[in-house]
Amino acid sequence: MNLHHLEAVVGIVRNGFSMSVAADALGRSQPTLSRQVQDLERELGVHIFERTRNKIAALTPKGEEILQIGQRIMRDMRNLAQLGDLDSTEVSGELRIATTHLHARYALPRVVKELATRFPSVTLTLQQGDPTQCCELLAAGNADIGISTVGRKISSEIVAIPAFLLPRCVIAPRDHPITREKTLTLNKIAAYPIVAYSVPFTGRWIVEEAFARAKLRPRIVCSAIDADVSKTYVELGLGIAVLARVAFDPVRDTGLVALDAGHLFAPSVLHLVFRKHSFLNRHARSFVSMFAPHIGECFIRNSINGVEFDPTQMIKSTPTAKFG
Repeated sequence: MNLHHLEAVVGIVRNGFSMSVAADALGRSQPTLSRQVQDLERELGVHIFERTRNKIAALTPKGEEILQIGQRIMRDMRNLAQLGDLDSTEVSGELRIATTHLHARYALPRVVKELATRFPSVTLTLQQGDPTQCCELLAAGNADIGISTVGRKISSEIVAIPAFLLPRCVIAPRDHPITREKTLTLNKIAAYPIVAYSVPFTGRWIVEEAFARAKLRPRIVCSAIDADVSKTYVELGLGIAVLARVAFDPVRDTGLVALDAGHLFAPSVLHLVFRKHSFLNRHARSFVSMFAPHIGECFIRNSINGVEFDPTQMIKSTPTAKFG
């Protein structure tokens, strides 16, 4: 058994169980890849893949365990290779950030610019998706750091550290009747059509739960994963939106008004997300420090390595986001 055998298994799964695509990705011939899998199965005495008409269809239960071990070993090998970065004067490479459109647009520009100035040889890749997709990228080892809200249930492969609170506001056109209300209530908001976040976003279910507790059923006329798209439809007169306060830019959103709704809706929690037992090289640690300087490097390292903490307690002292 050697690393090439495990790379074969991980590569096949990563490429949708396609032997030919995995062979191309790994730079091996298809017969070589097939033989490596067969050798590993023979040595371990188990079937790793379920096959249908000589085609790989899925992992067996034992295959799932082997995949997890293989991914962990390959991750540790990458971590070992990156240790040289600690003593290198010239830092280069790639930093992969999994985040949503909202945070790529409003939370990260300052940090990205500062990172590019400090580490000009580092390529920063922003991988955008909804919160579920961001967490999946981290769990699979396809991203280095996540900047996202997270769901109530997250993969055991990742750790999510509360970083900032994201209070909510109501976005409406400047001439909308709701802007003349002295005090916002859920009843007043529910009287108008709403442009909402899509279901995978915590902002959607936080808003829905607040209305449900008040026994209200607002009319959602449109769902979007992009705060800027939501604001566009609000400007067009489709409805009003309940968004994170950081999504309102008074310089650019001149046709809109942001009305504080922190007393009506709980804030979302923006997290730093990492794969457990991953290694943060110098530029990754610098990125985290620039983004959330109030979270200590030792705490982050311990959390990544499996030291448990109480996120509920931590949220009580989590600062409100003020990006820009």
